[in-house]
Amino acid sequence: MTNSKQILSFLFILILGCGSPQPRIGQETVTITDMLGREVIVPVNIERIVGLKAGALRMLVYMGLTEKISGVEDVERRPGRAYAFAQPQLTEKPIIGPMHGGDAELIAINAPDVIFMTNATIGEANDLQRRTGIPVVVIQPGNLTNRRNDFNQSLKTIAAVTGTEARADSLIHFIDHQIEELNRLSAQSRKKTETVYAGGISYSGARSITSTIPLFDAFLFVNAENVASELALKSNLPLTIGSTVEIDIEQLITWNPDRIFIDAAGRELVQPQIADGTPLHATLQAVQNNKIHFLMPHNWYSTNYETILTNAWYVASVLYPDAVTPQLFKEKSKTIYEYVLGNDVSEELIHMYNGWVCMQ
Repeated sequence: MTNSKQILSFLFILILGCGSPQPRIGQETVTITDMLGREVIVPVNIERIVGLKAGALRMLVYMGLTEKISGVEDVERRPGRAYAFAQPQLTEKPIIGPMHGGDAELIAINAPDVIFMTNATIGEANDLQRRTGIPVVVIQPGNLTNRRNDFNQSLKTIAAVTGTEARADSLIHFIDHQIEELNRLSAQSRKKTETVYAGGISYSGARSITSTIPLFDAFLFVNAENVASELALKSNLPLTIGSTVEIDIEQLITWNPDRIFIDAAGRELVQPQIADGTPLHATLQAVQNNKIHFLMPHNWYSTNYETILTNAWYVASVLYPDAVTPQLFKEKSKTIYEYVLGNDVSEELIHMYNGWVCMQ
């Protein structure tokens, strides 16, 4: 073992001996309650933070805390997520371990003031806190629909720790306004509603046209008639909003929706399925009528909530062009990414995925 490794290991052993977090002498602290109901003692002045597991870092970026992020999981070196395009300096941060939880020794050496963690049990959070000697605060981001309270509370929990309450309140109001405006404009449209289907929805990688979401957020926000929504009523399993399922090709043929929206990450899998000479090309009116559209991927290490909103505006521009013009969609896309992530990344996403277009 090299001298440097011996020193790091010795330091880590010293840290482990601390057990639960020990505030520095003279350091002012406050006790907060995280989303698992754990009472966690954190410093009042937070200068260094990390986010562990899927979606944690994204929530910190939403809260405008990029400059305080002291380390990232190795997955952040891989491209594709909107927040990574918006905050490219994240790729230059020290690595604190692999995706889905990092490495306790590397986290301890990085020495953040607090760790924010998603998808954790009480036991996991307590264990990491014990092993690192650093406060662990668990958040549960939820979604923008039936678990919106969890999403909002995640922002508020981060705010309580970092002193960014104004940003949390502003972000919650901004998202509320976007959803309300989408609902209002789609309801006002005079255009006849078309049936729709979302296919190729990514989860743990790219998927084919049979991967869909029966209760698809981007459709719900614009009152679109999703043919797959009937599965939520028929399924023996409790399908929540945003849950992805696989259907049979025959079911899609039976539904025969007017328009199909495809997750652009699944483009290479979907296009051969609807090519000339295939059963889907011969039977689906959306294919025959050139009504296949590509959405931006919204699942990449958990949900890209800002992209769900932007996709909803794109869907509205396709279904209700009298109410949502292409120009309005572009303006909304720019506004959402700038406000939520700090920079407009529409062009970067288009360059990478070629979404928000009709298939030619």
